[in-house]
Amino acid sequence: MRNRFQSVGITSLAIAAACFSLASSALAQEETPTPTPAEILSTAPAEHWLPIPVTDLLILTLPDAADGSKRQAVIQLLPASLSGSHVRNVRKLSQTRWWDGTKIYRVAKDFVTQFGGNPDAKTLPKGLETVPESEYFNAALGTKRDADMAALQAAVDYSNQYQGTEIRPLMKMIYENTGAQKVGFGGGWPIGSQTIGGETKSYPLTCRGSLSPAHYDPPDTGSGAEMSVVTGEAARSLDTTFGMVGRVIDGLEHLQNLPLGTAPGGFYADPSEHIRIGSIRLASELPLAEQPTYEYLASYSPALLQYIEAHGGYGNICTVSVPIRKVSK
Repeated sequence: MRNRFQSVGITSLAIAAACFSLASSALAQEETPTPTPAEILSTAPAEHWLPIPVTDLLILTLPDAADGSKRQAVIQLLPASLSGSHVRNVRKLSQTRWWDGTKIYRVAKDFVTQFGGNPDAKTLPKGLETVPESEYFNAALGTKRDADMAALQAAVDYSNQYQGTEIRPLMKMIYENTGAQKVGFGGGWPIGSQTIGGETKSYPLTCRGSLSPAHYDPPDTGSGAEMSVVTGEAARSLDTTFGMVGRVIDGLEHLQNLPLGTAPGGFYADPSEHIRIGSIRLASELPLAEQPTYEYLASYSPALLQYIEAHGGYGNICTVSVPIRKVSK
């Protein structure tokens, strides 16, 4: 018969063994390396990388840097099916070479870089549309987002159930704290919606890198001749206050790392500080050999959620942008 002390000793050993086993399992799990964002993208299915039409790309060229390096920013415009008059105006302004020689006249720290019509007061090309605030919204955006998010949820459910993954759904990874009642990705774009007057209205979210037209007095929200590129992280306050026509997908540093304006609001105090824009061209107008090729990770790819999680897996929907890569020819 075991004495009381022997029983206690055996029990203690059993507990210790169980704790060691749990600790060993936890250690083994800790030793399993977590994939990096780059590794996740490298293993994403090839068919989940979708082409960005060259007809949706603008190339903004600035004078060469002091060291002789080229300074170009590539802008992706919202596709025609998901946009309205502002984007049509932007295309016309580019096709007529209207922006060539205009100036960057405002660089506000962690906010915007602004360029275009003011202060040059150039005569605008004929045929530009007057854009009311109602065109900040587009029903097709919500339809595309909902379709892509339903496909993403189905892919995640299948992967978790049959492939043993633990991919969290989108809304477990992001939170929303500025206006939009529903958010998600559609066609590679972050999209939100609100219920206004009993009607649900959808719009592209304003994230870092967004291209936004200057706003005039209602009902005129600006032609698109004056533009701001959002360079700060706290851009969501601009949702539906200004339009959103596109985003910088490459070369944002050339528009962000400029001398800051010293006048109120980040404007340049002296016209001599203005930075001349060499040209803004639709990429499809360039010689074929010079046309860049980009792809984005599909909004319905589970790799998108894994990529977000690899960055920390929390924040708002603008915290980690949809992956976009340049493709070598």
